[in-house]
Amino acid sequence: MTDTIKTSISLSKLAALVRMDVPAQMRNCTNPWGEFKGQYVAPSTQKSAMTNTKTKWVIRCEPGTGQLEGYNVPAFIEAELNIPNAVTGQNVEHGTSVFASGVSSLELQRIWLANCGLPREQLDLLTVDDVRLNGVTITYLMHFSTRSQAEELVEAIGITGRILNDDCNVHLSSNDTVYIPERDYKVTAYIKSDFSHCAWIDGTTKTQMTEAAAYIVRIESVLSLPFLRARNLIPLVRWQDAYSTGLYERIFNDTVRASLRLTGGILRHKAPREEVMAKLTPTEAKVLRGYLATPPLEPRKSKSVQDSVNPSKRFHELRKSILQQTRIDINIPWKKHSKLRCFELADSLVYPGDYSPSEDRAALSFCEANWPKIREDMQLAYERALAVAEARNASKVARVMGAIV
Repeated sequence: MTDTIKTSISLSKLAALVRMDVPAQMRNCTNPWGEFKGQYVAPSTQKSAMTNTKTKWVIRCEPGTGQLEGYNVPAFIEAELNIPNAVTGQNVEHGTSVFASGVSSLELQRIWLANCGLPREQLDLLTVDDVRLNGVTITYLMHFSTRSQAEELVEAIGITGRILNDDCNVHLSSNDTVYIPERDYKVTAYIKSDFSHCAWIDGTTKTQMTEAAAYIVRIESVLSLPFLRARNLIPLVRWQDAYSTGLYERIFNDTVRASLRLTGGILRHKAPREEVMAKLTPTEAKVLRGYLATPPLEPRKSKSVQDSVNPSKRFHELRKSILQQTRIDINIPWKKHSKLRCFELADSLVYPGDYSPSEDRAALSFCEANWPKIREDMQLAYERALAVAEARNASKVARVMGAIV
């Protein structure tokens, strides 16, 4: 019930001999002369057991010990999955739950391991305690009554994002996409229009879903491993009570709103009144008036800054004080500052809560209402995979016994 999730599932609870049946993609490494220099693990692509969606897997290995010394023993399964697609075949409408996504990742991998022939008594040892996150994309869906309202929000985010962040990029296409990169996370905003990766399990749903997408703004917080580590959010179990603890709202505020400087004092887009100017020291007021003038005076070239012992430090002090008193950042040219949409965004870009598709589409979506059915379907798929593997193993034993007789 989120979007893309990167998981690492430990296989340490499984017996080493059993883990040897996990099909790691080992590749030989040679120099240009063809001399063998070692091995490395290559990623593989696996189809989801629930849909035809492809997922990326890497089986990480560790050196074997004892009778397995000299062998590479599978130790972790790292996977990157778009969970709504992998489970329901579409990610147009879905809820927000990292924990449910992590559980789904675990179940999909247990089904895959069962198909590889690993026994039930070993696979049943794997639980959510064995799942860690390497990254996750939390998608907040905001529904509007008209297409123009949705487009206006994306436009306002794009304009403000580019003014505040030199690295912000707006990709212009059929669905304009705003990218705002920060140090340990990235925010994106767009209206979905590319459905080529959707499996559309039920052929009657495509029109319903694509029509609904036109009124939904997707706000994505792409969280990196350092972001998760700093907040102790790597173990999947840390997300189990995310709603009751307000975690999703905090992340929305700390990423989406923070990247647009909507937390704390909202930046101005109009020149301050005289009573606001009166709060400043004479030097600060002179610098700000020069900044607002036509043509403007570059604050760094003001006499107060140029004549100081440390111009960089002096500019920082003036900038900080003026920002606190007037909500104007003199590091941004006023020509751009006056185009900010912060006041508008402060009211419209607020945490939307969990997204719930309409009743007729909930049964086709990865969401809270459909979660019990999804869990049931994954459990049935797991049982089928085990049954097939057990039958295959029984047939193999019968053939061996027949050859012995």
